[in-house]
Amino acid sequence: MKRFVYSIVIMVLCLALCSCQISNNEKAETASEDYVAQYIKKLDRMEVIIKNPDTLKPEYKDSSWYQEHMILPDNKTMVSLNEIKLKTHLYNLTTESNLVLNEYDLTDLYLNKSSKQEKFESFYNWYVFGTEMDIKTGSSKYEKYYRGIALGHKSYRDMNGSNFKDKKIKYLTAEESFELEQWIKENPDYELASEEPNYYFLLEILGVENLPEVATEGERIYTFY
Repeated sequence: MKRFVYSIVIMVLCLALCSCQISNNEKAETASEDYVAQYIKKLDRMEVIIKNPDTLKPEYKDSSWYQEHMILPDNKTMVSLNEIKLKTHLYNLTTESNLVLNEYDLTDLYLNKSSKQEKFESFYNWYVFGTEMDIKTGSSKYEKYYRGIALGHKSYRDMNGSNFKDKKIKYLTAEESFELEQWIKENPDYELASEEPNYYFLLEILGVENLPEVATEGERIYTFY
């Protein structure tokens, strides 16, 4: 009889332990789902998610923004790797960081097992909120930077009679954009910079913003220091 009672007690304890383990696993699963939801939300706020890919026009699907992409482990969220490269590049330029986020990094971040978690959070905060030293957000800087690159692309076409790499700007890969950026750095158009704040901003972050005096229409002189 005592042995029977003992067996019953052991069985009850085992059931209780199993129940507790299941409860803990459910909580862990919930925490993981919450983390994933927040991660995808952050990518969305950084405007690197390709939404509704099935409804995109062919011209968008042909662009580098779409062509170089990855799909997260949820098998439905598409991330533009080209856009990630451009934005981390600007982040590195303006903050003297060395962040690289490739397909494997973004997957590890999704799985919450990345050694770059802290760096990713800094990048996210820079893009969405700005830094303590500079309240201008990375998103506003990126908009100015990309418009500056577009103006540099036009300057190249005006000077050489053809598009850089014989491509419209939306078809340039991130790497080709960096090559164009280097050309702009070596061939700054100071007259254009005196007229276009976005182009001047680009020259500024490239460290070649010290403009000479240039005459514009009506002989107005602008000097930048």
